[in-house]
Amino acid sequence: MTHARDMQHLMGQPEFRRFLFRSIQSAGLLEYSASATNGTDGRNLHFAEGRRSLGFDLLRDADAGQPDALRHPNSIVTLIAVLREEAASPPVKPEKSRGRYDEVEDAE
Repeated sequence: MTHARDMQHLMGQPEFRRFLFRSIQSAGLLEYSASATNGTDGRNLHFAEGRRSLGFDLLRDADAGQPDALRHPNSIVTLIAVLREEAASPPVKPEKSRGRYDEVEDAE
């Protein structure tokens, strides 16, 4: 029962939900790539499926922290909570890329 309490505490934290979003996104759960999922490139298939499997494991673990009424075999409510948290976070502005000579003053 400790695991469920731990997950309940973590799911209550917006930081954890954002972490979970990044984790399942990097695992490839939120994208569709025909070549990665149907085996057209056999070299990457095992790697991609391993990442997806780990992403599903993380989602299932987090789902254990949901109240019984919200638990779902496919962790749908947990995924929705994670997506809502990500949508509510302020957008991160990309840093301006620095050129090789940005710090060198023009000599005129």
